[in-house]
Amino acid sequence: MPQQGRDTSIVTYRAKRNFAATPEPAPGRKGRGKALRFVVQKHDARRLHWDFRLELDGVLLSWAVPKGPSLDPADKRLAVRVEDHPLDYADFHGTIPEGNYGAGTVEIWDAGSWAPLGDPVADLAAGEMKFRVDGARLSGGFVLVRMKPRGRERAENWLLIKEHDEAEQPGGDAAALEAKPPPRARKVPEKAKPAPVRKAEAAAAPVARPGTVVAPKPEAAPRPKPADAPAAGAIQGTLPDSQKPMLATLVEEPPEGDGWMSEVKFDGYRLLVRKHGRDVRLITRNGLDWSAKLPDIARAVARLKPDRLLLDGELVALRPDGLSSFAALQAALSQDGDRRGLFLYLFDALHWNGWDLRPCRLADRKAVLKPLDAWKGPLRFSDHLEGETPRVRRQACAMGLEGIICKRADAPYRGARTRDWVKLKCQGRDEFIILGWTPPAGARQGLGALHLGFHDDGGRLHYIGGVGTGFSEKELASLRRRLGRLASTAPEGMLLAGDPPDPAINWVQPELVGEVQYIGWTGFGRLRHATWLGLREDKGPEEVVREVPHPEEPRMPFQPKTPGAGRIVHAPKPVRGAQRVGGTEITHADRELWPGVTKQDLAEYWTKVAARALPGIAGRPLALLRCPDGIEGQSFFQKHGNRGMPPALQEGSAEDQPWLAIQDESGLLACAQMAAIELHGWGATLDDPGHPDRIVLDLDPGEGVSYPQVVKAALDLRTRLRSLGLESFCRTTGGKGLHVVVPLQPAADWGAVRDFAHGIARAMEAAEPERFVSTVPKARRRGRILVDWLRNGAGSTAICSYSPRARPGATVATPLAWREVTAKLDPADFTIATVPQRLAKQRQDPWAGFAAAARPLPKEQP
Repeated sequence: MPQQGRDTSIVTYRAKRNFAATPEPAPGRKGRGKALRFVVQKHDARRLHWDFRLELDGVLLSWAVPKGPSLDPADKRLAVRVEDHPLDYADFHGTIPEGNYGAGTVEIWDAGSWAPLGDPVADLAAGEMKFRVDGARLSGGFVLVRMKPRGRERAENWLLIKEHDEAEQPGGDAAALEAKPPPRARKVPEKAKPAPVRKAEAAAAPVARPGTVVAPKPEAAPRPKPADAPAAGAIQGTLPDSQKPMLATLVEEPPEGDGWMSEVKFDGYRLLVRKHGRDVRLITRNGLDWSAKLPDIARAVARLKPDRLLLDGELVALRPDGLSSFAALQAALSQDGDRRGLFLYLFDALHWNGWDLRPCRLADRKAVLKPLDAWKGPLRFSDHLEGETPRVRRQACAMGLEGIICKRADAPYRGARTRDWVKLKCQGRDEFIILGWTPPAGARQGLGALHLGFHDDGGRLHYIGGVGTGFSEKELASLRRRLGRLASTAPEGMLLAGDPPDPAINWVQPELVGEVQYIGWTGFGRLRHATWLGLREDKGPEEVVREVPHPEEPRMPFQPKTPGAGRIVHAPKPVRGAQRVGGTEITHADRELWPGVTKQDLAEYWTKVAARALPGIAGRPLALLRCPDGIEGQSFFQKHGNRGMPPALQEGSAEDQPWLAIQDESGLLACAQMAAIELHGWGATLDDPGHPDRIVLDLDPGEGVSYPQVVKAALDLRTRLRSLGLESFCRTTGGKGLHVVVPLQPAADWGAVRDFAHGIARAMEAAEPERFVSTVPKARRRGRILVDWLRNGAGSTAICSYSPRARPGATVATPLAWREVTAKLDPADFTIATVPQRLAKQRQDPWAGFAAAARPLPKEQP
């Protein structure tokens, strides 16, 4: 670069600084030797980062690297191009005073020489430059790759990546490399000496940055003798001040061969445990210190015998059956949650009393960890099984676990995602970024569904649909408040395939991350059967990076109708095809009926539950709730047949009322083809439509009534019915209430049954008017439960057992055993994703004996 061009290239550097106030060097014209210099400066400014600088044509080309350079080729480090710096800056270290650009401390983290592997000027212009460095901490080949700008992005973003060669070091990030001594700093010119520090400041204890750990000086504890090494391969060293956790790669099939150790895949928060004397830190994946949040666990760690420890583990809450529950963990960590039932399962030892165990075999590290304590109280040892990973996975899934982690027994610990650790899931489960929310429908409060996305490896944002089930009422209210403070416009450049997002979405700033369980992906890359599990307070949106689920499908950016309006213009859609399910052709199979749940999903659901569902649906007059455009579009009830109706549906009338009916699985699939989501049945059969064979009492809570109160009402109603000689059965409605269903011998007519049901409702209201009401007007229902008896007349219907509901989350009206009707019951747990799994695990129908329990309608009124 000519001299004039060099001066022009650092004009921004000069303009940003007042050289009378900052010790940084002003641009000079000093030349250097034949070798080109490189320097990395650790800059503790407003945000900690590393400045990566390469000498070229009389200036230092400069990039800011937020996470620091790495010797691990798996680490693709963001490097933001900044203004060129003068050559003298390569020797600068010290303090930039407050009020100046870049205020903070600067230290020389690495320095040496570099050599381009090509024409550096042409390579920079082309956006890819390969080179080698020779420094105290960094060495070997690297490449800088320029990223494509996104939207209105002004920064020039690059990726700094280590090449595969003899110098690569898995897990060798900036934190790990600080174990090596830094380069010797040259004498700082007089002007650039660090600003003097007052005595009071010098005497003050070091202050930790938020989310970081301050390491004590190495001389605080004597280094043990080599003979004291706890495991083969251990290296003497100081306790690291920070450490990235080792992460597992998701795979579909268990690894084959010997040498694998299988552990439970816990459903919790990852924590690194750092202990130095009395100083205990419990560090989350994103660097937050949770020791104050988890005092019982911190005290248990403080009691451990070695003075210096760095351990890896998972924070969990356990269900009564011993399995970890993310929902229970979220509840325990809430503001008023009880944290006494939390446990920390430890599965790795990284540092042990002056010895670095990261280079050791995993088997040896676990052998060191296992006898650490008696493993009582909140600390637990995460044991493992060796070999036979397919069998271990089958057993884990049969037990209801989320999955397993398989680890190579001879692998060292690397602070990166590797294939030495692989995870196998029993069902899909991932973290996604919350992009927006849709308003609630009906009586639901807070929000209807959350809409989600993720980043791909190139940093592009992908929309993947919504999740509307799995929320508690408390979560709905809390999420609505938080998201209300993050209101924004539709994300620019967001990619999607298939139908555009719902125009009713309220977009938010992509700052929150949630965990979601799902069965799979639709053909257009949307989540199928998604269930909300909870917020991930330990992860940021920048960590939500995954491969595009269906790269073969076109994924197109959507554009707002007007800038910033957040409205979506329909992008070109892939051609929809038909799919055959159970012998029935399902047209427009990828059309979403619920966010992320398609017509094909509905049809496949019916094939899985048909054997259990048909006895309560087949041969019974029905009314269908059809939703041709999904639950957020127009819907209508259909009781009459029409032209073009599938032959698997019958039509007719009885008691002066029209009806539709089905007889077998093909009828269920015909309903799915018609987008008939809900099936509502009469309380009588086609064989005897004038005489009901059941009573349905719907317990419908008014505003202010909690679900445990509805559960108690169902149990009380069961007791009342038993006093009249009637057995009853319970099911969720797929909404906020419960049905109590009484089998009858079909002898009484509709009028008698209706009057009896009305009498039950009035008796409950008379006995406890503060709890129950028997009239429909909502004004009287606030704080009370409506005992709805109106479903017991000719032509009146109630939702059929196993029918999905046209509600957020694709919930299902699900029969329950009475032992399941407890205060912990959550109707949102029963969806078209979870009910087939539930049936597969059941040894007995919860409504077994329903027909045998039928009795005549009592003659006396309740």
